[in-house]
Amino acid sequence: MDKPIRVLIVDDSEDDGLLLLRKLKKGGYSPTYEQVDTAEAMSKALDKQTWDVILCDNAMPGFNAFSALELYKDKGLDLPFIIVSGTIADKTAVAAMKTGVHDYIMKDNLARLSSAVDRELREAKNRQERRESTIQLRKSEEKYRTLFEDSRDAIYLNDKEGGLIDFNRSTLDLFGYSGEEMSGINTKSVFVNPDEYERLQDEIAQKGSVREFEVKLRKKDGTEMDCLITSTVRLARDKSIIGYQGIVRDISELASNRKQLEKTLKELRKALGGTVEAMALTVETRDPYTAGHQRRVSNLARAIATEMGVSEDQIQGIRLAGVIHDVGKISVPGEILSKPGRIGTNEFGIIKEHPQVGYNILKTVDFPWPIAQIVLQHHERMDGSGYPDGISGDNILIEARILAVADVVEAMASHRPYRPALGIDIALREISKNRVSFYDSKVVDACLRLFNEKGYRL
Repeated sequence: MDKPIRVLIVDDSEDDGLLLLRKLKKGGYSPTYEQVDTAEAMSKALDKQTWDVILCDNAMPGFNAFSALELYKDKGLDLPFIIVSGTIADKTAVAAMKTGVHDYIMKDNLARLSSAVDRELREAKNRQERRESTIQLRKSEEKYRTLFEDSRDAIYLNDKEGGLIDFNRSTLDLFGYSGEEMSGINTKSVFVNPDEYERLQDEIAQKGSVREFEVKLRKKDGTEMDCLITSTVRLARDKSIIGYQGIVRDISELASNRKQLEKTLKELRKALGGTVEAMALTVETRDPYTAGHQRRVSNLARAIATEMGVSEDQIQGIRLAGVIHDVGKISVPGEILSKPGRIGTNEFGIIKEHPQVGYNILKTVDFPWPIAQIVLQHHERMDGSGYPDGISGDNILIEARILAVADVVEAMASHRPYRPALGIDIALREISKNRVSFYDSKVVDACLRLFNEKGYRL
């Protein structure tokens, strides 16, 4: 099927314009076009609609390619601008390329017109996707900062020695300090009992995190308050501790009422769960190619589990694990996530760390399902060839085995920056071929029934 394309031809020769259209049609395009030969006409055409490519003659009476390019730049456009000329000196062509022209083609060599247009359209698409990725990253950072600042709980980051690096407005409200005063405080100084601080640090060092650690903290005016601290270590790439991050909640008013205290603890767990989901959204907005991937995997995994007759409680756990199974990709640099072309061994090694990172993020959250373990194991394989731990067979949770099949099918069927979508048929052939060696055979059979017999679609 011919590819539609909108072409603005800037040329004073109608015959040459028609020749360009014939070459594009021969190259597999179905062009709609307008031909102009003056600056005024070109300006009106650019304002009237969006074009896919501009094909411009080098010299016309009272108008040339350099003038056309300046007009193009003045309008802030970023679409392929290609000079198509009967005569153009090499020096002039080089100057044009330096000025912003994307390519130039001699009219006696129009055989390469379609391939040049193909290439420049791909490059324009890549530029647009990079811009959108940058915008999405900025939005995700702003969203995370809004979540941080708007939280009613005190949230803080500190270094290994206890010096505060960052804190939200609720931290100032809780302790009664100004921002400048808070910046100069060591977290140890707000503990009423120094031994509680030491016990907190020891527990974090041993376990990597603490949940709802009850302590007494002191406000600026000396008022003591009962608080719960949930904290995790912040690790460098070499796994060394560089600091801590945590949430502080004042429970002073609830200390005498155990029932109310238990309700507050549940709210804290809910808050942590909401934070994890926000982090999962942050991953998707950082990587436009996997935006929606986690939710599609979640839906497919839930459908497979239902087809297999898994309990409703387990299905709920599988659904939630699917929604956040790639949360560990928050640690993968954005340039790797959206890199076009082949991913190198070292880069893939960084990507392979995401199940462990996801586990580290989720293990402190008190889910009623083994969410952290499911996320950790979703790249394990039945024969032990998976990662990160190389476990096999029944050592892999059934929830993780279901998620693994859903993840592979969705990933192969969808577009990635390093390859086009392979399609659902190839994805289903992959799980069929490896239904015993890599994937649980019962899970594969249920997935195949969904697509082949029950009309399931991603």
